[in-house]
Amino acid sequence: MIKRILSILSLFVLFAPWPAFSQTGDITGVVTEAETGEPLPGVNILLTDTNQGTAANPDGQYTLEEVPVGTYTLRATFVGFRAFTTEVTVEAGETVEQNIQMRTGAVGLDEVVVTGYGQQQTTGELTGSISTVSSDDIQNVPAQNAGSLLQGRAAGVTISTTSGQPGGGFEFDIRGQGSINAGNQPLYIVDGIQLSQGQGSELTDRDPLNSIDPSNIESIQVLKDAAAASIYGAQAANGVVLIETKSGEQGDVQARVSFEGGVRFQSRRFDMANRNQWAELQQDAFENYSTFGFRENILPAFGYESDTPVGQLRDYEWQDWLFNPGAHKSVGFSANGGSESTQFYLAGNYTSTGGALISQASDYRNYNFNTTLTQQITNNLDIQAKLNLSNEQGRNVCQDGFFINCPFYQSIGEEPPISFPYSNNGTYNPDTEQSSTTNPALFLNEEDRSYNTTQILANVQPTYQLAPWLTAKGTFGIDWQEAEESDYESPTRAPSEGGTFSRRFNDVTNLTLNGTLNADRTFADVHDVSLLLGSEYRREYEDEEENGFQGFNNSLLRVPAAASSVSFFQGFNTAFRTLSYFGRANYTYDRRYILTLTGRYQGTSRFGDDKRWGFFPSVSAGWRISEENFFDIDVVEQLKLRASYGVTGNSDIGNFAARGLYNIGGSYTDQVGIRPGQLANQSLSWEENREYNLGLDWSLWSGRFSGSLSVYRSVNDQLLLNRPLPSSSGFGAITENTGKVRNQGVEFELSTVNVQTESFRWSTRFNISVKNNEVLELTGDQDALNPGSTVPVEVGHPIQGWNVPIWAGVNPADGRPMWYDKDGNLTYRPTQADRKHVNGSLEDVVGGIGTTFNYEGLSLDLFFDYSFGAQSLPNTQQTYTDPFGENVLEFVAEERWRNPGDVARYPRAAPFGAYDLIPGDGASSPDITSTNWLYKNNYIRLKTVRIGYSFPGGLPDKLGLSGARVYASASNLLQWTPYLGIDPEVGDTFEASSYPAEQQINIGLELNL
Repeated sequence: MIKRILSILSLFVLFAPWPAFSQTGDITGVVTEAETGEPLPGVNILLTDTNQGTAANPDGQYTLEEVPVGTYTLRATFVGFRAFTTEVTVEAGETVEQNIQMRTGAVGLDEVVVTGYGQQQTTGELTGSISTVSSDDIQNVPAQNAGSLLQGRAAGVTISTTSGQPGGGFEFDIRGQGSINAGNQPLYIVDGIQLSQGQGSELTDRDPLNSIDPSNIESIQVLKDAAAASIYGAQAANGVVLIETKSGEQGDVQARVSFEGGVRFQSRRFDMANRNQWAELQQDAFENYSTFGFRENILPAFGYESDTPVGQLRDYEWQDWLFNPGAHKSVGFSANGGSESTQFYLAGNYTSTGGALISQASDYRNYNFNTTLTQQITNNLDIQAKLNLSNEQGRNVCQDGFFINCPFYQSIGEEPPISFPYSNNGTYNPDTEQSSTTNPALFLNEEDRSYNTTQILANVQPTYQLAPWLTAKGTFGIDWQEAEESDYESPTRAPSEGGTFSRRFNDVTNLTLNGTLNADRTFADVHDVSLLLGSEYRREYEDEEENGFQGFNNSLLRVPAAASSVSFFQGFNTAFRTLSYFGRANYTYDRRYILTLTGRYQGTSRFGDDKRWGFFPSVSAGWRISEENFFDIDVVEQLKLRASYGVTGNSDIGNFAARGLYNIGGSYTDQVGIRPGQLANQSLSWEENREYNLGLDWSLWSGRFSGSLSVYRSVNDQLLLNRPLPSSSGFGAITENTGKVRNQGVEFELSTVNVQTESFRWSTRFNISVKNNEVLELTGDQDALNPGSTVPVEVGHPIQGWNVPIWAGVNPADGRPMWYDKDGNLTYRPTQADRKHVNGSLEDVVGGIGTTFNYEGLSLDLFFDYSFGAQSLPNTQQTYTDPFGENVLEFVAEERWRNPGDVARYPRAAPFGAYDLIPGDGASSPDITSTNWLYKNNYIRLKTVRIGYSFPGGLPDKLGLSGARVYASASNLLQWTPYLGIDPEVGDTFEASSYPAEQQINIGLELNL
């Protein structure tokens, strides 16, 4: 269905009556300061529709030559002055005179941002904490989706990849994790539609933001504090991400096409032992072990004769076999224009990206179509309709687990260098690490894990002007997602079952309906008042069905009808609803004093009848010190102090956590029965996040040095926690509102223009966030939810803190591993009492730094992101240590203890890694979880680099174009990290066979028609 729609739209685009651009005209004028009338050199003048631009000469004069006939938006910008924007109509053979007057003012002072439900404020009026990324900021960023656009670019917002696979998802952490059992992801809102995050995947880490083509994004606002987010209060405890897509603009049709191609590769490797290192370690470990030996057992298991010399064993590099470059290609188009009463925006994109794995085991394809139509029905009524269609398809591999079919576990660590994927005759090597059916090549070739997801985001928004100061607006939106996943294993891969085939279908229908009244009045020229009132209803319904089949005598037939039997069948459906009433009042006195009050009253079907409704208020204030008469510091263009307090909520739990449930299953006298499965709690209600925020915004030296500083403290109260129950109750736990978690921190953002001349500009941007997380209370008298765990949730410590023995090193005398006990003495067998608390996987410091150089039509942009303070357990590498046939890390083989007196990084070789099998006093295994295996996830990464060149007007004109640009971009090229694995970013608390981030290099061409 989607392909048919795209085909029809493509025909429309091809045969639509596009205007001809063969005739041109010129635009000329003089740029002056509005206050003095003096010429202003160096001002940048740009036709935003075509990217054709120039700069004013020393006399303030400028000329744009050979501009195609049409109506354009002309924008002039200069440091220390407010942006000037106007429309210019070019006629054939004529020169249009457009003079420009620039008014002083801080950059961004009058920039408009969306603060929720379409209400707009200038940055100078904001009293909440909001990070904004505009289309200008992200137009040159190579990105897969909106999540990657924000990565490292918004202070206080930590965005990490959940998978390095093409099409993989992202996790957002806005000002820390405040919930233990409930969700910690923010609320995503695209063009007024609250996105569903309920559609899980069993095969991939798909992100709902994948449906939005980054080139169609107009702006992204991240509402970080309670004052900014409380308009969505009952769902905003984890912050809100507002995404606005592009709309049409009045004027002649402007069209653009783009082409991009590139390669995706993995340049980094695990440091594994080679053949000689591996063989020496195995022989040393089993030298004095009588019942198992290197030549007696290990070599025959891999198909070798027991007396084969080590030099004649294969020395195979499994990682070079596994990591194979993948191809990337993308093509897109966009068009916009319209009359005074009708404007449209139309865009489409196709992207195909292959993962850097052999056998094309991982790939991702995305088809996207986006359109917006704005129509003025009457003088008072406008209607805007938006439609975004996307279809994602792909293949992927197992990840995030110690499973023999996961390539990052099996082929890298399980297979030693003497093993290999194929025999000399081209068949699968039957003598791999575990069995003939666990050959990594067999897994990648004989198993097909594929998915196909279609998503429709659509809304209709009528706006009626009741009076010059009063507007009514409605939104009717839908987020519909349909996912199909399948996993086929050939008879070669699953011989005992004769091949298997499983399918999963999941549908999510998410409806959003809201209506608002927006009033905006000014009294006596100094009292600015705006008021927003509204109501919203949301319903989400999910339906899933999954089935499995086995017994396929023909690998070409992968349909249920070709199977001999059904192996399983299961499914479910679920739904929830919310209803809310909200309002916000803004008052500004004389552009100096600002007060904002916000409240939301909301109910949800997820909670009990007694506590279904909640109220979430906030108050914030701002003082624009720079507008005071007594403030007379020439270098300070803007200085604003802001403070806020607010309450937001979290309802991100199961749809039926408050209800008493019964389980169906088991049998009695051959009859299926039901039994109580969950206790009801009619008093279950919202988690609440109470947050204080204090901030300072500034702009100095005519806008060349601007930034902000924010300090915050938030306490998540009445957590949705599972309280353990005694076994005599017949239930394991009950969900209650209890417990507290605190997050606090400091955020700093800075933008500078270092050099600005008529033809050259150098600017930088920097942000940093320092944060702290601590559990304050738990349920009842409990100090820990899981006190025996190495990662307990414990009062007085971060949510994801470690509690492990402290590593003391290797005994130089006999090579045994050592730890410290609770009293600080050495021990060879640490107990639970010897554990100490250390930092977990929550970062202490995150941020990003970027710099941009522009000279004439040439531009270069570099962006780095960084993270410090987290540490995780590289669980995959932890298993690559024990000698019993599998491969080991290089340092285990090379930096181990060998002789008395050695000061070694790793203990002596022991059979199977069991030190009790060595004569003597013995010891615990060095691969137990302790600080020895906790590695810092600190990193600095060159996230993106892009160099581009915009051709001057003459050359594109000769080709019948209004503009042309070429560029080259790269992602993840360089990183500096002490982490043991390939990718510190995917290293969660326990990193288990994760798909690491890959590098990508692209070249592209953009043509303005």
